[in-house]
Amino acid sequence: MQNVRAYGAGLANSNFDKAAYFKKPTVVFRCAALALGLLLWYAISKGGWHRPSGTIHQVCLYGRSSSTCSFGSAMGFFVLCGATALLALDAKLDTISSIPTRRRAVLADLVVSAVFTGIFLIGFFTFWSKFSSFEQAEDDENPLSTKYAKLGILLAFLSTLAWGGAAFFAWRRYEEGSQATVEPNYDDQFSQVAGEVHDGYGYGGDSTGIGSVGSGPAHSYQAGGPPSQQHFAPQPPANPFVNSEGYGY
Repeated sequence: MQNVRAYGAGLANSNFDKAAYFKKPTVVFRCAALALGLLLWYAISKGGWHRPSGTIHQVCLYGRSSSTCSFGSAMGFFVLCGATALLALDAKLDTISSIPTRRRAVLADLVVSAVFTGIFLIGFFTFWSKFSSFEQAEDDENPLSTKYAKLGILLAFLSTLAWGGAAFFAWRRYEEGSQATVEPNYDDQFSQVAGEVHDGYGYGGDSTGIGSVGSGPAHSYQAGGPPSQQHFAPQPPANPFVNSEGYGY
């Protein structure tokens, strides 16, 4: 049963089950994160920039910070790479029976998902704060459209939830696998045995028997005393003719 629970190693097989794969919570959240990342990249690339009248340079709608718009576009690209790699790893995991290998794969899933959760959370607050500080110049004749910039803020928030859900279920899978691979504590098992048997050699005798140790009387042979005569066969009576005249002929 431990091999079945330890990161699902006992359930590994050579056949890929597509139906079971797409029902995994981590796969569902990761697919959602992948789609949201692509939409975020599109929204910022298309509507995160504005070209004022009479200029050839574009300004970022997020506080006129070109690094912020570049950061949002880069997030979409790295989500595409990271989510695709983790989805392929999760599919490969179903065919791996080695517990140490599965443990490393689950740990990598947990770390990457947690890192993306933190990055998107930072991106959400950055987009929100810098977008509110953007002001269009009065002499700018080009109409300003902010719908894609606002959509980018929403997509960053939803991506945080998607990666957070994937990280949560990856953490649960890692914790369940770690608990299943813990070695049994034999001291706890033997603590249920009677004290005299646990402390002695396991003969099962009482405190006064020949097998007692420590808790028996002082004349117990295991306590260092002479063996008790009551544990041996009775001796025959002495010969009354010993040492008498003519004995031994």
